Amino acid sequence: MHRRYEHVNIPIEIIRTFVCAAEKGSFSKAGHKLGLSQPAITAQMKRLQMIVGAAVFDRARGGATLTERGALVLSHAKRILEENDRILSLGGATGDGQPIRVGLSPLYVEEFFRGLAADSREQLTIVCSRAVELEQSLADGYLDIACQFYPSENSANPAPDWTEDFFWARSRSFVLRPGSPIPVVCLPGKLEDQPMIRALETNGLTYRIAFTGHDLKAQIAAVHAGFGLIALPERYVREPLVLAKEYYLPPLPSLRAGIRVRPGLPANNIVEKTVQQLMALAPEVSAAKRRVMTRSA
Repeated sequence: MHRRYEHVNIPIEIIRTFVCAAEKGSFSKAGHKLGLSQPAITAQMKRLQMIVGAAVFDRARGGATLTERGALVLSHAKRILEENDRILSLGGATGDGQPIRVGLSPLYVEEFFRGLAADSREQLTIVCSRAVELEQSLADGYLDIACQFYPSENSANPAPDWTEDFFWARSRSFVLRPGSPIPVVCLPGKLEDQPMIRALETNGLTYRIAFTGHDLKAQIAAVHAGFGLIALPERYVREPLVLAKEYYLPPLPSLRAGIRVRPGLPANNIVEKTVQQLMALAPEVSAAKRRVMTRSA
């Protein structure tokens, strides 16, 4: 039998924000303590309200005054938070040493891990997702830092944005039969794939989506199997793929990428070090690193 809340879990971030806002009596004071913007707190409380089925704060009275339902939720939320922190303490974690939550585009994950220092792993929590989801998670306070395509201007930008030039890639054995639509491997609706589709449509070329999926490795496997073509920056076109230079393929537009930091995130050595590691993903820096690695090999 279907149960309405069978698969619903309340993120601990929402619980922590709710308890803090209730104790401070103010969204702005809670935001100051947690390093969250007021819109992020409002978004979290709206989600909590949807889960519990009623308002938890009466904002009309001024400040953050608990409703009757909110007072009931608070009694449970405090116990949940206490148990959560007890579990964290078993591993030596403290409230002041929470990992930095980093959002990454799937394109950058492998290279980021290669350059990640061993002592950074326990200091970070990594979320790999599409640009639109990273953007929303950063705005809602679920991420601290995001490295993504199409970054907005609503968050702190600790480093210059950069441009990624994209190129067509295929398997070595891929051949398009004359008159056939161009098969592409992409995820419909994914911001990073839209320029590829626009380039085909702008040039009046017929195409078909031969493979779709969220996972970049699965997409590359599909291209290697001959299902179609994909768009990637040149430095990520590696064996078993090759650059596709066929005459019928239109040039692909470049995409803007960059690093954004959650408003109110306290600056510390971990944050600065993480931003530096993310900056190394920019094409110019990445190319310089590869040249050094090649000379030393």
